[in-house]
Amino acid sequence: MSKPKGVKIVTLVLCGMFVLLSGFFVQGILLPVRVIGSSMAETFRGPHYIVSCENCQFRFAVDATTLPSSQFSCLNCGSQTEHNQSQSVIAGDRVLVDRISYQFRDPQRWETVLFRSVDPPMEHCLKRVVGLPNENVAIIEGDLWVDGKRLKKNWSMLESLALTVHDSRYVPQKSMAVSRWRPQREQTRWKKKTQGVQGDQYFQNSEKIDQDPLIDWLVYEHVDFHRGHRRTTGRITDNYAYNQALSRRLYRTDDLIFSAQIQCSGNGQLFFQVGDCCLQLDCSQERGTLCESGQRVADFLWDPTDLHASVRVDIAAVDKQFFFVIDGEVVFRCNLESDLVSDSTQNATDSICIAEKNDMFPLALGSQSLRVTLKEILVRRDIYYTPDVRGVLGIRTNNYNLGEDEFFVLGDNSPVSLDSRRDLDAAILHRSDLLGRVWRWR
Repeated sequence: MSKPKGVKIVTLVLCGMFVLLSGFFVQGILLPVRVIGSSMAETFRGPHYIVSCENCQFRFAVDATTLPSSQFSCLNCGSQTEHNQSQSVIAGDRVLVDRISYQFRDPQRWETVLFRSVDPPMEHCLKRVVGLPNENVAIIEGDLWVDGKRLKKNWSMLESLALTVHDSRYVPQKSMAVSRWRPQREQTRWKKKTQGVQGDQYFQNSEKIDQDPLIDWLVYEHVDFHRGHRRTTGRITDNYAYNQALSRRLYRTDDLIFSAQIQCSGNGQLFFQVGDCCLQLDCSQERGTLCESGQRVADFLWDPTDLHASVRVDIAAVDKQFFFVIDGEVVFRCNLESDLVSDSTQNATDSICIAEKNDMFPLALGSQSLRVTLKEILVRRDIYYTPDVRGVLGIRTNNYNLGEDEFFVLGDNSPVSLDSRRDLDAAILHRSDLLGRVWRWR
């Protein structure tokens, strides 16, 4: 007697699943892999050194596959640390590859994937997916564009990819070092103080808080370090501490994040400037105002009591969007390319935006009639996707139309990553070459 049609179908499905799963169980659903290259640093590191700066004690990783001749440069203070030839190399990060998820779905944007590479021929290649099937992908001035629109990261993804530019907790001991943060005017209430064994610096303006007609600005003066050279500049570049031996063109990036522990009291106003954006927080009216290039962009409500205790504040202007974050929670987000108030032509107060007055200050914090304590100041930047890659002549950064089974992949260490920017058909990831989703396992 023949089996009913429905029973045959169920049997075939179960047999197919058994064959599929048995193969995974034999080879392992979770495949352990060790990273051997530098294209995904700092997210995933290959063989590297951990260097502790002799001047400021800032710790940073350096690619061990390509080394400088004798010294490491600290991007935090610019000091040179002698390379200890006997220092042991730290093996590349260990990751786990989920080999079953992509049997049921495609990779999502920003996921890190393992795949087989045809050119260069590699059994295991690790990159981040940025373009999905049937999309048009382009790279313009360091940003990703998909289907003619700038790709915008959410706060969680931005946090995970951010790269440190300067960390005020690590104070140089040598007097020759340049102070990054300083009051803009001589008649200021900002006082630099120190605490702790290592002399961590912080700023405080705790004198009179009566009505002050002027904004008391604390400005960031960037110091650029590259291959032992130091210069004071308003340009923050896409320099990597990881790529110590790489000589290349540096690109200016304006996608910046300001972070600090902040506590304030009073009924005055607090100002944050990141590039062309200035955020004004009115503590008496519980209102925030965002301006860009002196033009009012958006208004929003906020709770000033959030800053009565010391909290972590993040201010970011990245991918033409603005974030105001307190203790990891997004208080206000604005798409600078579309979210405009109806009266967008109204000018902001001239004293709010200082970028037009002096391009040397890409970041600043100002107070007016407030007591403010500012600690653990951190300056970070977003990834800048370079239009050139070490050792590659043909680069694809203009519009590329992905097929139905194609993905555009990039490495986080953009200057050295061999990825879909190469003008080769083999540089585009095909669905059939996917091996699995990557998870960190150190």
